[in-house]
Amino acid sequence: MIWSGMFNSNNGDRVYDASQFASFFSNLISNGVCYTSADNLLVAAGAGMKVNISPGSAWINGYCCTLTDTLELPLTTAHGAQPRIDRVVLRWSLPNRAITPAVLTGAPSPQPALPALTRNAETYELCLADVLIPAAAIAIPANNVTDTRTNPALCGLVNSLVAAVYQ
Repeated sequence: MIWSGMFNSNNGDRVYDASQFASFFSNLISNGVCYTSADNLLVAAGAGMKVNISPGSAWINGYCCTLTDTLELPLTTAHGAQPRIDRVVLRWSLPNRAITPAVLTGAPSPQPALPALTRNAETYELCLADVLIPAAAIAIPANNVTDTRTNPALCGLVNSLVAAVYQ
């Protein structure tokens, strides 16, 4: 089979869907955060048990996401005696047809482990930050938020075929 596109329709003979566009874009644009500024989708400690994600954009599997305003995400109440590590992610969901920010809540433990990212045909997560939640915390210290946006194994920065040719 051979497929070609994106040609103009002539009396309805060319109908394309989002998956075809995403397939096209995924060949040109890698997964990751668009690094147009240092604050693009930056996660920072917020008030109390909340984190804030700065405006910005990202690409996952040929689909784009843009956050136009700072978003506040609540974290689960801290365990009384043990710390945990949460992850702030962008989640691409094919069944939900959306890319949304989410928090992966870690398990309290004397030696807390990082929650696993989901990466399969229906769900793909990019980790924006890891957040260490101290035992009995009522607020998140700023230095407990670890930026993971530039780590290619967890998130990474968008590369495009066009930019890669000229680098």
